[in-house]
Amino acid sequence: AGLVAAGEHMSPFPHAHVVTTTTHKTLRGPRGGMIMTNDEEIAKKINSAIFPGLQGGPLVHVIAAKAVAFKEILDPKWKSYAKQVKANAKVLAEVLVSRGYDIVSGGTDNHLVLVSFLNKPFSGKDADAALGDAGITVNKNTVPGETRSPFVTSGIRIGSPALTARGMKEK
Repeated sequence: AGLVAAGEHMSPFPHAHVVTTTTHKTLRGPRGGMIMTNDEEIAKKINSAIFPGLQGGPLVHVIAAKAVAFKEILDPKWKSYAKQVKANAKVLAEVLVSRGYDIVSGGTDNHLVLVSFLNKPFSGKDADAALGDAGITVNKNTVPGETRSPFVTSGIRIGSPALTARGMKEK
């Protein structure tokens, strides 16, 4: 969502009636989600399906935090941040490849790098645990040609937004 807002990724709306996204990750807001549509009838159906049954009592502090995140997107610096997110992910993928790791799709054009360990003696779960012990958050992830269970996996997914928000650059 943050890359789309900055014009660094295509909008899904020409191709989708409903789009879901998170308010954290590339938007840098609090943990949460959004369901968006540009169709008033669909919006009414979604609203009546989730409110008040599944979702009710608003958390005012979370609403305020989301408002701050949305305001940040309006700042011209947001586009620079989004470009840097992509640049950091690209360099991360290139460095991993140079060190003998396989990147699914050969690289990245967004904020995510999916690393395959199909040809390695360890699993995505192993890598997730080892990196977690070092204070690095990743997600174990299945990869094309997966041979392990979804609870173990043969890959990890690494995102660049948090590192970028902390000032990481390509060098």
